[in-house]
Amino acid sequence: MADKPKRKLRPAQTVRERVEASKEEKPVKKVRFKRLKKAFAWSFSPFKKLGKFLNKYKVFRIIGKVLKFIGRILWPEYLRSSWREIKLVTWPNWNESRRLTVAVLGFAVVFGALVASLDYGLSHLFRLIILGKK
Repeated sequence: MADKPKRKLRPAQTVRERVEASKEEKPVKKVRFKRLKKAFAWSFSPFKKLGKFLNKYKVFRIIGKVLKFIGRILWPEYLRSSWREIKLVTWPNWNESRRLTVAVLGFAVVFGALVASLDYGLSHLFRLIILGKK
């Protein structure tokens, strides 16, 4: 009988390698709000569409480049990159928003009651100790 070739074992994956592999497998879900996009579309790229339209025709390419340049001056890189980041945010759906809002309000009520009761108790204690009144 011929000897079977030995299997080659892969080295064990490190935690970093597993995390990177899991990031590659799951694409980032982009959620876009149409109302938000329509509301701010005029302010972030006023000259971009006109520049693209004019860039199609050779005669207007220079005008298109000038308009793009003006758009870059009027809307600095900070605002453009901020808008790009907002588009990449995964926003919660309605049910998640409602559930998280109820959780925050409940925590605020419980914490407020705790602080109020502690305040009342300490003020009563200090009146007893310092003033000697009941």
